Amino acid sequence: MLTTDILLARRAELTDSARAILVDIENCTDDRRAAELTAQHDAAMREFDDNERLLASASRLDAADASTALVRSAVAARRPVGADTIISGDGEALARRSVWRDSAGAEVRCLAPNERVATERHRGPELGDIMRAMILGPNGDAERRALSEGSDSAGGYTVPTPLAREFIDRLRAQSVLMRAGARTVPMDSETLAMARLETDPVAAWKAENASFTESDPTFGRVLLEAKTLRGLVKVSRELLDDSVNISQMLQQAMVQACALEFDRAGLIGSGTAPEPRGILNTPGINAIELGSGNGGALDGYDDIADALYELDLDNAGEPTAAIWHPRLSRFYTKLKDGDGRPVQLPERIAAIPKLPTTQLPIDQEVGTADTCTSMLLGDFTQLLGGIRSDIRIELLRETFMGNFQYGFAFWMRADWQLAQPKAFCAITGITS
Repeated sequence: MLTTDILLARRAELTDSARAILVDIENCTDDRRAAELTAQHDAAMREFDDNERLLASASRLDAADASTALVRSAVAARRPVGADTIISGDGEALARRSVWRDSAGAEVRCLAPNERVATERHRGPELGDIMRAMILGPNGDAERRALSEGSDSAGGYTVPTPLAREFIDRLRAQSVLMRAGARTVPMDSETLAMARLETDPVAAWKAENASFTESDPTFGRVLLEAKTLRGLVKVSRELLDDSVNISQMLQQAMVQACALEFDRAGLIGSGTAPEPRGILNTPGINAIELGSGNGGALDGYDDIADALYELDLDNAGEPTAAIWHPRLSRFYTKLKDGDGRPVQLPERIAAIPKLPTTQLPIDQEVGTADTCTSMLLGDFTQLLGGIRSDIRIELLRETFMGNFQYGFAFWMRADWQLAQPKAFCAITGITS
């Protein structure tokens, strides 16, 4: 679910983009480039209109979500802190700012979904413009400078950090895990270690002059290790020559490919190198398996109630989202009572945002069943996505030339880790 904060941030971004394009149009002397910029402006305004409709809808839901937001704020007590973290003053205020500091006082950013990796707007050519220019040649001095500064002797292109950060923000906006509440940790090095609380200390009453049994907390470590995520986009020469919006389409294709695979790894990643370990395969999460070893059908909303019970037993706080395959969305939407009327959701379950994604498969094998899927509920603020801002693109000129196509291979580095596994519950073996 897109929140009001995310939509407001996107509206501001679209406004800035549209204004910047208009300035570029006024200063452009090349007819072809002017046509491309006009198409970019039209696309930005169409997205702006769509964003306004979503914003109006989200605003109507804010009042209903207010009580749920108050409950979720209690989750901050279980937030992890960075390795060698120094907390001064109000710990709750620190959690709201999503700022960690190491022992030297250096800031380690931890971003909520409505916060941006990019700290300033990139004013140069967009990533799609650079990709097009790698084949057709640059349009203007700005693209020429960008290509010369980022290209290397091997024919690859290293995306400038400001532009890479904007790309990451676009990826985050399309990620279902980020919309569910997962936090982003920009990584300045290959690894980033953080502490997490494995077991809570236990308080007890003490009589005067009596001995006191101490109960120490147990701390563990969360280690983000940047792993390589690779993708490939192919495009025909004819499309490059004839399409006025090819720059936007190339960039969007890259963003979508990365977002889908990033989500898949965060949900069901195996953890076998070089793939991150996803929530479903993380030891220590709560789990409910339907059926008796061969999967089973959902029992209305009872299975979700059972999952909430498991989370309550671990004092995990209210879930920020439930993520499932669209097949389950259809099941619950069509659920009827004995009189053929739609089933009324229990208040607590109704308050949980439900996010469908095809990145949760529907062909999982459980015993003799091979059409199973899973559902994940939890406090997704306890899911950390580490992302490095170095992104590289290589143009493959010869590989697909038999079909008169060009390929763009791209790399980025990222990882997923759970700060608190007990904040999640998986319902598996669902055959519905």
